[in-house]
Amino acid sequence: MSKTLTKRNYNSYLLCVSSLAYLAVGLLVITKNPYLAILLFAVTLFSILHHRNFKNFILKSLDLFFSTFLLLYILNIRFDLFVLILLITLTVFRLFDYILLKKENYGIFSYTHSLWHLVSGLAIVFAVVFA
Repeated sequence: MSKTLTKRNYNSYLLCVSSLAYLAVGLLVITKNPYLAILLFAVTLFSILHHRNFKNFILKSLDLFFSTFLLLYILNIRFDLFVLILLITLTVFRLFDYILLKKENYGIFSYTHSLWHLVSGLAIVFAVVFA
């Protein structure tokens, strides 16, 4: 496989659809925590825009900013051993996904990163909704 990032080996449609996991979680938490829901809607928007226009540095930066802000917000509203272990596990998954797959195999990265969207969305549900 080619190591060059191209539309041919980067499945932006799959990544955009999997980004809707954050929208679903936002809808789940909207009555419990409207600020978290608004943040999740922003994460959804910028994740979709970034993955649809994956070479745009501004969209990539906004996606990173809002996802980092989401992480910090979750740590602020609930910080305990369970959330810490969950976040460490997600961080290891994300580093593996980025370092090993994005750099070497974009064909697989589209699937593993889509899985990341789904798993991190579920993690937010477990950390916040079932708190």
